[in-house]
Amino acid sequence: MGPTRTDRPQPAPRGRRRHPRRLARLALLASVALLVAAAFSGVAGASVSASPVAPPGATGLQDLLNWTLYGGAIACAATAMYGFAKMGISHSQQSYQGANHGKSVAILGLVGALGLGLTPTIVNGLVAIH
Repeated sequence: MGPTRTDRPQPAPRGRRRHPRRLARLALLASVALLVAAAFSGVAGASVSASPVAPPGATGLQDLLNWTLYGGAIACAATAMYGFAKMGISHSQQSYQGANHGKSVAILGLVGALGLGLTPTIVNGLVAIH
């Protein structure tokens, strides 16, 4: 009878080996990146000052936020209406599991609307877009 699988010596588990070439390439790449950054740091020596003028594209960002808020409000209202409708129909058909799910969906729609209502205050406070 030949050797079984359990009779063979099992190889020792190998850990993660370090590759010296890979480490050398990584060190070379990091040093080149540092040299390039040092070389171009003098080129980018422009004077920077803070001004109260809105940056370019601020009106586009505000329009994007307004339309996103509008779409989110429609989605939250539709979700709440769907949840209340499901809750009412399921309750009238004595499907209490469906009624509980409808109630959960309606509450999530209302919580989303609450979050959307707080969004302009949060965004205006953080980014100072007025």
